[in-house]
Amino acid sequence: MDAVSYVLSKKYTDEQIAISSGKGDIYGIYWDKGSSPTLTRTGDAIGKIANVGTDGQFVQNDFDKAQIYREIGQVTDDYGNVFTRIPKFYIRKKSGPGFYSKEISKFKYPGFYLPWCFWDFVNSKELEYVDIGSYKASLSGDGKLESKPDKYPLVIKTIVDMRNYARANNVDGRKGYQQLDIHAVDILHALFHIEFATLNSQAVMAGFTSGQYNAAHTATIAESNANRIIVANATADQYKVGQAISLGTSLGGNQIAYGRTITGITVYDTNNKAIAFDGAPVNIAVGNIVYNTGWKNGFSRNIAASSGSIVSNTDGKYPFVYRGIESLYGDVWQFVDGVNVNEFQTWICKNAAQYASNVFTSPYEKLGYINANANGYPTALGFDPNYPFAQFPTAVGGGASTYYSDYYWQATGQRIAHVGGYWSNGATDGVWCWGLHYSSSDASVVIGGRLLKKAS
Repeated sequence: MDAVSYVLSKKYTDEQIAISSGKGDIYGIYWDKGSSPTLTRTGDAIGKIANVGTDGQFVQNDFDKAQIYREIGQVTDDYGNVFTRIPKFYIRKKSGPGFYSKEISKFKYPGFYLPWCFWDFVNSKELEYVDIGSYKASLSGDGKLESKPDKYPLVIKTIVDMRNYARANNVDGRKGYQQLDIHAVDILHALFHIEFATLNSQAVMAGFTSGQYNAAHTATIAESNANRIIVANATADQYKVGQAISLGTSLGGNQIAYGRTITGITVYDTNNKAIAFDGAPVNIAVGNIVYNTGWKNGFSRNIAASSGSIVSNTDGKYPFVYRGIESLYGDVWQFVDGVNVNEFQTWICKNAAQYASNVFTSPYEKLGYINANANGYPTALGFDPNYPFAQFPTAVGGGASTYYSDYYWQATGQRIAHVGGYWSNGATDGVWCWGLHYSSSDASVVIGGRLLKKAS
């Protein structure tokens, strides 16, 4: 027997032993496609409890000891980027009239597929893991996309910019760097929904979703060389210490400062309060605008549980971490590569090396359904068995606590994808919150990204 045959034979034998001995756990959920977002646990997920914490709180989460989940952990590359390493696993989805099921396993049972983020297209082999940025993407001094603590998220860049910044890491023999894509989103959805057994992600952790973004939040007093902005009491009361803010002459413009952390909120006089912030002093004119922006990376160092939030899981004023990944939703939108949409028809690409925007021919492939052509809370997602990893809304009419419980935005023309929502979108945010309404040339203070690295 040659070496290749031996490896394949051993892999097959190991999998069969695991399956026959009951060691190849299958964790799953079942949904009747009714209005309730609550899912039924199946297989080895039955009976498991999954709690989330705040700050240093200890909570019970049985998935911390479960296959796949217990292997998730943080790693650091030689750039200093911090990633959450997801071990290889397989997924099986079934969808029909009145039912939908999703299962995951470390072993490839019949009907399970390998997510493409675990595939090496150059050497035609499976990869043992994928590294997903633990933090929202920032930018290095030499133009490389990063995943580092104590940085504010990179925003006001296009999906093409983010793609190029991510690929800029692939130098001096390094490879596998890209931005977040549809295949990584697929595995994160699977892990999250099976762990918490609900489609309503904000019912688990609200995330930073009730922040402020209002042109009426203006300075009432002019000050020079200041580390504070004086605003009306009612305005100040909507902010929290620890939140990130920025300052501009226009909403979202950042002309005065981008990325400051609130250090205190104190009384200035009868009608006003002072919002103090860190960083270099600035000049504030009457009418200048203050608004929240993406939270500074690294807050999860103060969270003891595998998943949870600082201060509160429910009020929408604070961000959360999911198994080492900060702000899976809310905070800032995240570009999702490998997806192009043309007049509600989605095209997907499997190989990250071939990602390009506004391409509607090979290597992109057309899904077998059309997306919904109206904004709203989805009641149904498309399912193409040839591309089970790509599910986008096909019908709307639900609500913030029914069906998928997250909002969907769309527009005519050629569009790209972003996911999760941002800090002031409220109940519309969540893991199923899809934005398919921006073009490849659009950039905004509310949209960022995330670095990803395939095993190499």
